[in-house]
Amino acid sequence: MLATGKPRQTERPKPPTQEQIRRQPGRKAWVPNQHGAWSMLVLPPIVGWIVGGFSWVNLLFLPAWWGGYLTYWSWSQWLRTRSARKRALIMLPLLVYTGWTASLALITLLVAPYLIQWAVPLAPLFAIALHQVWRGHERSLLSGLSTTTAASLMAAVTYSLAVRGDGGFLGLGTPSSPLPGASPSGALTGWSWMWLATALTAAYFGGTVPYIKSMIRERFNYTLLAGTVAAHAVVAVVTWWLASSGMLPWGHAVLWVVLTVRSLVMPLWQWQLVRARHRPLRPGTMGIVEVFMCVAFLVTISV
Repeated sequence: MLATGKPRQTERPKPPTQEQIRRQPGRKAWVPNQHGAWSMLVLPPIVGWIVGGFSWVNLLFLPAWWGGYLTYWSWSQWLRTRSARKRALIMLPLLVYTGWTASLALITLLVAPYLIQWAVPLAPLFAIALHQVWRGHERSLLSGLSTTTAASLMAAVTYSLAVRGDGGFLGLGTPSSPLPGASPSGALTGWSWMWLATALTAAYFGGTVPYIKSMIRERFNYTLLAGTVAAHAVVAVVTWWLASSGMLPWGHAVLWVVLTVRSLVMPLWQWQLVRARHRPLRPGTMGIVEVFMCVAFLVTISV
């Protein structure tokens, strides 16, 4: 009882903050917090459509692929969690996503059985990623490179859907008829051009792994920064040579010069902000930059 004669009111518990909600095990298993992964899930299939065209089977395949990522995410959360209570919270999204992916994958394979060949390059990449999660190294460079490579292969997979599996095993055989897609000079056509576009897609997303690390978790790691810039510079030189040979649009070669400069300037700017005011760039700001880079990638690879 208060001095005023009014009964003391018990304090109401404060509502959970967005950060607390985000960290809840059950919610985290439903909604991945790796926001940069969504561009990695969307851009590669679009590259395949740009080169080969759109197949209606994508309406089955893409939900299966996205479900596969959600399944991987749920399993990774389950593997890294040691608490039985938290594992029980993760079990529902794990079962839902696994069932969703398995069902759609089976239907897709019945419609397009030639897609089974892509298990050959994808299975080892997924095995590496899951092994890294099991060891507690899900944010390692090896884990990031394996997942980005697997995601980038979706460009070739959607192209395979567009050409209905023509071109032999992984597109390494002789097609029965001319296939869509060609380099500016016409020197590369069909699968040859598609594999170059896929390799450049993998190079872009693979490059974002050490680049983002240098911006967030590996600030002031000059060795990582030097390696990141060097890797981008090598790709820039290769693309410049390909463009001069007519095998790549000049705009794409210029983009790689921009990406190389970005891989150096953005981390140094980030480090300076941390030193000067202890307030780094927000992840959303970095995400906006990458959205522009993704759009530029699609535009320059298709011109």
